[in-house]
Amino acid sequence: MHCGRIFLHILLALFWSGIACAQDAATVRLGFLVNFARYVEWPEAVLKPENPLKICLAPGDSAMASQFGELVKQTVHGRAIQVKQAVRPSDAGGCQVLYLPSELPTSSVGAWLDVVAKSGVLTVGEIPDFIEMGGMIGLVSVSGRYRFDINLGMARQADLRISTYVLKLARTVK
Repeated sequence: MHCGRIFLHILLALFWSGIACAQDAATVRLGFLVNFARYVEWPEAVLKPENPLKICLAPGDSAMASQFGELVKQTVHGRAIQVKQAVRPSDAGGCQVLYLPSELPTSSVGAWLDVVAKSGVLTVGEIPDFIEMGGMIGLVSVSGRYRFDINLGMARQADLRISTYVLKLARTVK
């Protein structure tokens, strides 16, 4: 598919480019969130065709939070994107994508994941061992470049379908 090739090229370009500063890194992470959303299918019970896609950000990443509103200018499969800054785990209700930044205390990750478990929320995090903790996609910075790991079992438990294009690009699939 043509879209798959475009996504592949975008991700490869992101992998090969270095990250110069926190602002650039935040832009790259936001790009990953949108691209992941483009290549995940949600059950209709979770995301009705007429509804916007809601992306939520847990607290801690001020650089990303300052750019978070830029996502509303984009669309995913013709859907508008809504953004929400989640202050506590209970705020993640109604999200389709939840991003947990590396600044989030590791001790609270379980609470965030428990709230959205099996509810059709794609969880993306930049926390060490994120997929081992029960997250679905873990962003990992390796020598200044972002890679990602996927916990396919957790995605399937939430009834999410991740495109084979994304699975092929992952560093590891569990």
